[in-house]
Amino acid sequence: MPGLSAVVDSRLITMGKQLRPTKLERGSSHQVEWSPGRSPVLPSSDALRVYASLLRTVFEEVPLGIAVIEPDGRISIWNRELDELVPEATSGGPQRQLADLLRALRRAALDPAEVDRLEVILGEPDAVDSFELPLTDGGALAVSVGALSHGDGAHLLCIRDTSGELQARRELEHRALHDPLTRLPNRELLLDRLSVALARRVRAGTSLGVIFIDLDRFKKINDEHGHAVGDELLVSVAHRLEREVRDGDTVARYGGDEFVVLCEDLTSEATAAPLARRLETAIAQPVTAGGQLLEVTASIGVVVEGDPGSDPEAVLARADAEMYRHKRRVSRAADATES
Repeated sequence: MPGLSAVVDSRLITMGKQLRPTKLERGSSHQVEWSPGRSPVLPSSDALRVYASLLRTVFEEVPLGIAVIEPDGRISIWNRELDELVPEATSGGPQRQLADLLRALRRAALDPAEVDRLEVILGEPDAVDSFELPLTDGGALAVSVGALSHGDGAHLLCIRDTSGELQARRELEHRALHDPLTRLPNRELLLDRLSVALARRVRAGTSLGVIFIDLDRFKKINDEHGHAVGDELLVSVAHRLEREVRDGDTVARYGGDEFVVLCEDLTSEATAAPLARRLETAIAQPVTAGGQLLEVTASIGVVVEGDPGSDPEAVLARADAEMYRHKRRVSRAADATES
């Protein structure tokens, strides 16, 4: 690797920190002395070779892309991990230039302007900074840079692949905001989207609709056929709701056998009614669950919100109340028919 053979250039790399200037005493046969947090004392050329070999091994094996950026834009030292993280940074031949590295990072970055931040930092003699660079492939790089202690304007640049960590964070965030059974947004995410929709509605001067859905006699299905069948039924209903709503509408599992559909850009309650009927019809179609053909109906409450300053919880409570009024009307009509 170019540059490491000249590890004694009045600098020694202390891995994970910076390069430090060290005076070397020749003619001594002492062994390498190493103290954590301090530069090693290298009293002989033999000891220097031992240390250089150790340093080269660590430098190449550490899972961190490392480069020393000189004031004139040359990359005087870099390791294999940097080659793997930013392979397009090679400008032909053994020489590396900061301009090539920045160009390669801009091509990979989700927002190329984020790389400008790195360029600015590298132009400041005493700058120290760290940030995450999202990539177009969905991954990310953790970038940290700091001025070297010898004060000639050189910087130590470290780049680490954090794509796995980013994906893990995304999965955790998704689990926290989605129902694990149906994969629909959960109550927390619904409230957040409803809050945003209410604020947007005030600015746009439009209305939004909330359709509250409760499956009728779902407890009886669970008791008679088992929870596995009940879960399969819930998943089937969730898929049907998603197929019927408009693009941009939110279907959420509010809890248990309750679902909520959030519809933006409605002009009146009459606009929401056709969608509510489609949802009711879709749910009423027989469902095959656990090898059995089941029928389920739903009680639906619709609220169209147009007043400024509405509270998300209050809007959901009104939709819930409308759903129960619908349930009671259906129950009374069924009792009257039977009598």
